[in-house]
Amino acid sequence: MILAGAAILAAACAGKPSATTTIIGQYDNKLPNDVHIVLSDKIDTTIVVDPQTHSFKLEVPTDCLTMLSIESEDHSAMVIPDGTTLKIHFGDEYQVEVSSDKPRISVQKRFDDYSVWMQNFMEEYRQESSAVENNPAYSDAEREGRAEEVYEKAVQKLNSHNREVIAKNSDNLLSIVALSNLEISDDELVEVIAGLSEEIQELPEIRQMKEALEIRSATSEGKMFKDFTVLQDPEDPSSEVKLSDYVGKGKYVIVDFWASWCGPCKAELPNLKEVYEKYHGDKFDMLSVAVWDRPEATKAAAAELGITWNQIINAQRIPTELYGIEGIPHIILFSPDGTILKRNLRGEEIGKAVAEALK
Repeated sequence: MILAGAAILAAACAGKPSATTTIIGQYDNKLPNDVHIVLSDKIDTTIVVDPQTHSFKLEVPTDCLTMLSIESEDHSAMVIPDGTTLKIHFGDEYQVEVSSDKPRISVQKRFDDYSVWMQNFMEEYRQESSAVENNPAYSDAEREGRAEEVYEKAVQKLNSHNREVIAKNSDNLLSIVALSNLEISDDELVEVIAGLSEEIQELPEIRQMKEALEIRSATSEGKMFKDFTVLQDPEDPSSEVKLSDYVGKGKYVIVDFWASWCGPCKAELPNLKEVYEKYHGDKFDMLSVAVWDRPEATKAAAAELGITWNQIINAQRIPTELYGIEGIPHIILFSPDGTILKRNLRGEEIGKAVAEALK
């Protein structure tokens, strides 16, 4: 009973969020001439720091769905106006610390805790991955297997934590941040989004995510390919090319959406070359489609990297928007009639998928 009473008292002392959020900025040494404050479309103003107290103070509307931007000469901060009093300490060398007078109900405090957790998680993953990579006792096959185990374990831990964070913050900005760090299937993602508040679901970020999910559903495995047209040289009308010039022509086709600046894209090239050299012929072909890239950079990289198969350049965002591709490389296997057989292939999966299709 005593413990229960203490818990009730603690909750009562935590208070409730206010309709306004108090922002107090405190500078250690060098004072900026002024501070620029932006809160979505509600506030865009410049304030002066008090030279006597080295501080500034202002009230802003509480809005846990947006970030407040604070910019001065040597410092910047992004905070969530969560209905508490947020004190921002600007230290030396761009150091910024944020604290709330009501940490038990502060969304900003939860956001900061989440950031710390993510930093610790990434460091732990790097250490475990490095330990596997640098262990001389492992053969190449064992090292690859161990690395996959470390990765799968990390993904499970990451997904578990982010799902918990989303469930506890379904009505504020932190749910969107956690949502972006989930590595789950589209079907699972649809379920998670459905659990968010109506206000969150109406945000542009979530609407775009829903649209991307709908697009990927329309171009998922088992669906017919969607054609697109690209003008590879804007000054040459004869440079027009279509995906259907290569896909749906009676061959299995691997299509690699890539860019010259993309490190992971380049890392997949040895796998793609191996598959092309092994299976290229009457039943199989390969196509690289350069997206989000300058044509001259694509051409130079393709020559340097030894891409000898068919290419489409200067596709920019046309195919990525059509197929709901948010990251590259994105590798798709199409059937002879143009049906999408496999999406987002990587590594050894590319060769396995082609071998299985050609049986």
